[in-house]
Amino acid sequence: MAYSKVGIFNMALHHLSITAPISVNSMDKDSKAIILNNFYETARDEVLKAFDWGFASAYKDLTLSTEKSPNPKYPFVYDCPNDCITARAIIDTVKGDERKFEPYINSNGDKSYLAEVECARLRYTKRVEKEVLFEPEFALTLSYYLAALAGETITGQQKKADACLQKYEWKLNKAKQLNAQEGAAEDEDNSEYYDVR
Repeated sequence: MAYSKVGIFNMALHHLSITAPISVNSMDKDSKAIILNNFYETARDEVLKAFDWGFASAYKDLTLSTEKSPNPKYPFVYDCPNDCITARAIIDTVKGDERKFEPYINSNGDKSYLAEVECARLRYTKRVEKEVLFEPEFALTLSYYLAALAGETITGQQKKADACLQKYEWKLNKAKQLNAQEGAAEDEDNSEYYDVR
């Protein structure tokens, strides 16, 4: 199923017990749509940052900055990719293992990373703006978070917003479980090998 912003807005309203849907044509005029839209980009980016979503995972070879590192433990400074929501790991491209790093705001006020390796690749969560790329568990989790943020303003009831926040946290944990299963290989049963001695 392909998701859309209006579809996610309508899921959020449904969580708040509002059954009258928003249409594509009323997005600029409907007061509920305007309120949801005010929260949307921040909510989307926060939910992306909250978990290492498979569909938003990206890799990029990093570019060394001209900045000098303030931390001698991490002598190399790398520029942060423009579409990076949050870094998950820095990989040493020579040895192939993940290494420690430190976020850093450079002299221009831009986000950078300090690392101990000279040839580095970043594994990160990228900003995904096209709703058609969202996975079901992400779209549903986002709709609950959006309802939690906008709920009191739309309904006048903090209780409904709080209930949506609890459901958001539950859906986020459920999504982590589902995502952990994807790509996980079954271990072969080696008991026969170990039993024969």
